[in-house]
Amino acid sequence: MPTLAHKIRLDPMPDQIRYFKQAAGTARFVWNWALAEWNRQYAAGPHPNAQALKKQFNAIKYEQFPWLRNIHRDAHAQPFAD
Repeated sequence: MPTLAHKIRLDPMPDQIRYFKQAAGTARFVWNWALAEWNRQYAAGPHPNAQALKKQFNAIKYEQFPWLRNIHRDAHAQPFAD
C-alpha cells in the first residue's frame, strides 16, 4: 500500500526558536497596527482597504519601527493578506 502522508517534525536549534518567536511576534504586532489603523480610518470616513494600509505601513515601518529590519519582510507583509 502506498504512503499517503509524511510526518515532518521540526527540531529547531535555540537560535531558530528565538527567530520563530520574533517572526510570530512581528506578525502579531503588524496585525494589531493594521487593525488599529483600520478602525481609526473607518471611524473617520471612507472605508480603508488592505492594500492602502500596507502602503501606509511600508512608508513608515523602518523609520518608526527600525527593529523590523531584523525579521524577514514576509513576517510583516503576511498580516495584510490575512
